[in-house]
Amino acid sequence: MVKKTSYDKGKQNESDSWSVMRRHGYARPTPEQRRNIVAAYAKLGKEIKAKGFDLIRKEDIATINNVATLTKKVESIKIYELKTAGKKRKSLVKENWSGLGFTLTSSEKHNAEVLGDNFKFLFLNLKNNALHECKLEDFFFSGAANTYPTWSVFITKGLTN
Repeated sequence: MVKKTSYDKGKQNESDSWSVMRRHGYARPTPEQRRNIVAAYAKLGKEIKAKGFDLIRKEDIATINNVATLTKKVESIKIYELKTAGKKRKSLVKENWSGLGFTLTSSEKHNAEVLGDNFKFLFLNLKNNALHECKLEDFFFSGAANTYPTWSVFITKGLTN
């Protein structure tokens, strides 16, 4: 049996979380819908990163399909980044979310800073399906979390012949 890497476990948790999030009323935008959101914010002078968010509310799907409509309503739509604690997690995540650790990408942090209240983080614990919505400031600048600068590297082209 091949031992799963942290990356593999993270991808499995992400996959497991989508059905839970659909039941909670969230949807994953398609690549085209992501481009629409980025374009609509650009028309308002706000640069956001397409890879720096995961979800929107289901009721906003129709709005994001049309850039012209979206541009008029984009500031009423929240976008969300999902962080998941897996079912098979060894360390306990408490009800107040202490014990949760995750990677925050520069794109996610950028979007949170640019969009303010229109960008939220969703914490999902797959052991008990607990869900918590918060802002970047709730954990990043508040002293509630330890942060460690890192680089995530994923090699996409071979390094050897």
